[in-house]
Amino acid sequence: MERTLARHLHDNLGLYLLVGFFFLAGIIAGTVAVNFLEPQQVSQMGSYLGKLLDQFNGEGPAFNYAAYQALMSALKEMGLVWFLGLTVIGIPLIIGLVFFKGAILGFTVGFLVQQKALAGVVLSFLAILPPNIIQIPALFLAAVLGISFSISLMHSRSQVGGAILPRFLTYSFLMLLVAVLLIGGGLVEAYLSPFFARAVLAYF
Repeated sequence: MERTLARHLHDNLGLYLLVGFFFLAGIIAGTVAVNFLEPQQVSQMGSYLGKLLDQFNGEGPAFNYAAYQALMSALKEMGLVWFLGLTVIGIPLIIGLVFFKGAILGFTVGFLVQQKALAGVVLSFLAILPPNIIQIPALFLAAVLGISFSISLMHSRSQVGGAILPRFLTYSFLMLLVAVLLIGGGLVEAYLSPFFARAVLAYF
């Protein structure tokens, strides 16, 4: 298992660096975008943030709904990457998705810190970081798998169609495993993050 993973990382190091670069670029773009919000936008988003944080004080159905939303989000995201990997034009779209995810993360953390100061920093570490420890590597892996399979399709145009089937089945199985990781991250986001968020909000 370790040798397989090491070989995968070695063979796809360039793709991981590419995906990491665009994810980092997205984080930077999202963080910078916070400084260009209009006062009215800041007020509206501040109000939305307040309502969102207030929901962390809820119990029961609210948490169940959050878990459902997290699970559906993970499955939709993985399904989209899987589908894009089946198309030759999917490569730039997968990279765009990675950039967008980075931008959302950068914007969220940047806005939290801007609005909540120290509490925002603590919330970022305790509420946002835990699920992303799982979700970001899973996203990177899914993106690399999708790009790799898309590249293999371009190289296989001149080959017999049946030769693609084993790779397609392997690709789909691996993406299913990555989906399980994303679901795990979604459950952490739904249940563990609100717990830490409530603790932070109670302290500050």
